[in-house]
Amino acid sequence: MAYSALASISDFSKYNLDEITSLAQNMEMKIHLNGMYKTVQWSDDETSLTVEYHLDGRFHRIVEEIWKESKQTFAR
Repeated sequence: MAYSALASISDFSKYNLDEITSLAQNMEMKIHLNGMYKTVQWSDDETSLTVEYHLDGRFHRIVEEIWKESKQTFAR
């Protein structure tokens, strides 16, 4: 079983913000404008994923991934 709805995505650069948002409908989503980027955080009971997108919705980078149950944080 996947940790989250986003766990099956191996290459976020193939998806824009709208496409990822539609895949993560059951996750809480917060968006912060950060200069040239939108910083988006999706979270549920198992995981938290923070990703930066260009203002037009193109992927920029994964900032952080947290696996809550195993208390592992992956900062990039």
